[in-house]
Amino acid sequence: MSETPPPEVPFRIDLEPFADFEVGVLVERPAYAPDETVRITVTATNAGDRFVEHRYPGWQRYVLSVRDEYHRVVADDTVHRGADGPALDRWLPGQMLVVPTYWNQTTGAVVPGWSDQPPGPRAEPGRYRVRVTWLGREPNSGAGLPDAFSRWFTLT
Repeated sequence: MSETPPPEVPFRIDLEPFADFEVGVLVERPAYAPDETVRITVTATNAGDRFVEHRYPGWQRYVLSVRDEYHRVVADDTVHRGADGPALDRWLPGQMLVVPTYWNQTTGAVVPGWSDQPPGPRAEPGRYRVRVTWLGREPNSGAGLPDAFSRWFTLT
């Protein structure tokens, strides 16, 4: 006597982790003079029609890094300060987060106030882009979002 297999569950994209959740990063202009500050804008959007929760290992929601044309990290905003526990955000359908960050073209910390070390020397002239790694995870899933990259920009 054979058992009846369980019915197949149809695939529903709206139930997949990060369905309709988007992270992006933009730079203001394609080129910057040595004395100009680079304005970086990070966006996160729940473009779906469902409520979602994201858990983070600490209080930092994403890590932003400025990379040269060889993909080497020149500056980042990684914070090495512990939190009492994981953080939790609840995203409403259509909710959006917009975070401006200002980089003064120095190596080391993008935001020196967050770091225990002062900013380094000025980054070399050349091509750069910004990478954003989203640290949030949806409950019961180890999946993550793909990293977001800005367009290339030039320091003169």
